[in-house]
Amino acid sequence: MHIDPLRKRKESGELYTRRSPIIDFICKTLDWPFDELLRRAKTKDRRHSDYVPSEVLVYHLRQTKSDNSDGRFVALYDILRDRVEAACPRPNRHVDDTVHEDSRTAEIRDATIDHVTELMFTDRQGYDEQLDIYEVVFDKAVRSARITKLRKVNRRENATEEVEDTVTGEVRTVVEAALDRYKKTGLTAEEDFDYRIHLRRAIDALPTDEREVIDLLLADIPIETSKDGEPSMTELLGCVEKTVRNRRDRAYARIRRALDMEIDDGE
Repeated sequence: MHIDPLRKRKESGELYTRRSPIIDFICKTLDWPFDELLRRAKTKDRRHSDYVPSEVLVYHLRQTKSDNSDGRFVALYDILRDRVEAACPRPNRHVDDTVHEDSRTAEIRDATIDHVTELMFTDRQGYDEQLDIYEVVFDKAVRSARITKLRKVNRRENATEEVEDTVTGEVRTVVEAALDRYKKTGLTAEEDFDYRIHLRRAIDALPTDEREVIDLLLADIPIETSKDGEPSMTELLGCVEKTVRNRRDRAYARIRRALDMEIDDGE
């Protein structure tokens, strides 16, 4: 059976493509009765032989349009929604016999779930290219959506400290402090303004994994934390502390080089 290609394109113009193991898995599942797919899809343990990757489930969810089966769509939707929720930090923590819910973490979780499930429903009405990435790297796409919602919550809570001014391109003070060792001293007001623009461009040009770390620095998220319910970079990015610090240091180095080149080119 032919598997239609995805439609969303990268900045380079290339189409998003499913990974080879996912394509092979999809081909294997095409011979399964739907009940068999559903039974295996309910397996949560990734090490279990029955586990079905989320990317494969998103593919089948989108295929329910062709047979106009609302029942099949809802069954797969419920499983994928649970997987999105499981990928988010838990807002509840136990203190003695009392359960406390962190409203901020709960809001970010709910907003992430709402975003992903809305994509599923809008795609069912037609074709939403934003859902394509969930057929390529589901976990990373959910994590990206979660970070986006986190940043929105932080912007709202720090309304007087916007990350970036839409007119001037100024970067928030906390970022400048983090990159202070790279900033040139003795600049005039005009040179300082130019520097801020260059800094914003340098951040935007970072590879995704490094830009995510800088974005979390913008949101005042610590690399590690011992506070219950407080999010950390290691938790949100799904990697160990050393990896986060390496990405941060690489980002710093790229930003420094980009600033040196841009400012030197402008002289």
